[in-house]
Amino acid sequence: MDYKEEALQTPSRTNSSAVGTNSARSISEYRQQERSRWKKRAFSFIFAGILISILVHFNIAVILQLLMRSGGDATSAGALTTIEFAMQDSSTLSDMPEGQELQQQESISTEASSEALTATQATLAADATTTALEANSAGMTPSLGGGGSSGMGGGMGGSGGGTTFFGISSSGTRFCYIVDVSGSMSAQNRLGSALAELTRSLKQLPDFARFYVLFYSSSVRLDIPSMQKGWNTARASTIRRMTNEFESIHPQGGTNPGPAFQRALSLKPLPEVIFFLTDGVISPFSAEELRQMIPDGSRVIVNTIAFGDSANQDAMIEIAKENRGQYKFVASDGGKR
Repeated sequence: MDYKEEALQTPSRTNSSAVGTNSARSISEYRQQERSRWKKRAFSFIFAGILISILVHFNIAVILQLLMRSGGDATSAGALTTIEFAMQDSSTLSDMPEGQELQQQESISTEASSEALTATQATLAADATTTALEANSAGMTPSLGGGGSSGMGGGMGGSGGGTTFFGISSSGTRFCYIVDVSGSMSAQNRLGSALAELTRSLKQLPDFARFYVLFYSSSVRLDIPSMQKGWNTARASTIRRMTNEFESIHPQGGTNPGPAFQRALSLKPLPEVIFFLTDGVISPFSAEELRQMIPDGSRVIVNTIAFGDSANQDAMIEIAKENRGQYKFVASDGGKR
């Protein structure tokens, strides 16, 4: 009986041992398979990382190559800020409203004429005698167009832009015109020629310049231009409105420029350049009287234009000479003087 039981128990032990061995083998195989899968995943991640790194470095190399070819302009351009200014055309600015005091207005638009009046001028020495001045005046060929002149001095004012009046060129920022409108200016369309040249000279002024216009006969005419309250800025609209008033001027009266010069030299600040035109004898006004009017220490250029055959050239020459200006004779008959 004991022998049989032992015999029966022996196979049971053998089966248990076999089952344990098979389980251990299965666990070992599973672990090996897991290691293999992890290795494959690790290799996949490494390969993907290498591929991405290659692509990134390739793109960086391409960008650097493009930057080198462009000379680095793309890099510096990124740091620049572009500022654009809105500009208005001159017609819009010219129509802007004006204040009561024109001398307070700021220059806004420029309407500079491209016309230039060419004239041959003989420069005279500061110490020239009256006889030499008359000789120069007699040797020229005068005309209403401004040809034929006797220039003296530089005729130049302060710094700034410039203009011309009957061929006399001057530069500065403040210009005063003293123009004869006496009865004798009606002969041979002298007044029409003078006003046409005055209009052209005003339009030639730079927009930052200021100007003042005085007409005189027996006394100064303060009614024309009526819009003038003080120094005028050389705006296109201002010049256009003022020159339209010139059409209402009619020559009358005698020739006395003294009050006009008193008015001009009372302006604040003083003119830098004065253009003085007359066609007649200006006595008792003289260079000495003008010298007493000009404030001490002031420097005012006075250019003179003797207009017509009856103009007192000697007095006009002396005024220009003493005030560092230029003298110009303009004959109304086209003949020589």
